[in-house]
Amino acid sequence: MNLPHQDSLAVLRQNFPGWYIDHDTVLGRWIAVRYRPLTIQEAKAGAKYFLQRGCPERLKVALADQTELARRTRTVP
Repeated sequence: MNLPHQDSLAVLRQNFPGWYIDHDTVLGRWIAVRYRPLTIQEAKAGAKYFLQRGCPERLKVALADQTELARRTRTVP
């Protein structure tokens, strides 16, 4: 049986591969943790290492914001 939160989890994981994403069924919270540490530029710009939201839609928005922030702070070697 495939629960609705499992579908959302699969979509989030597919769209944001740089993050460990999970759903805490006891607390009803959606969490995301970066696989790699923040760069100095990302940290200074306000990027987060850990995100927690109450629903998958809000986590998706937060992850998209973080992805954009990382893109803007990326330095060219």
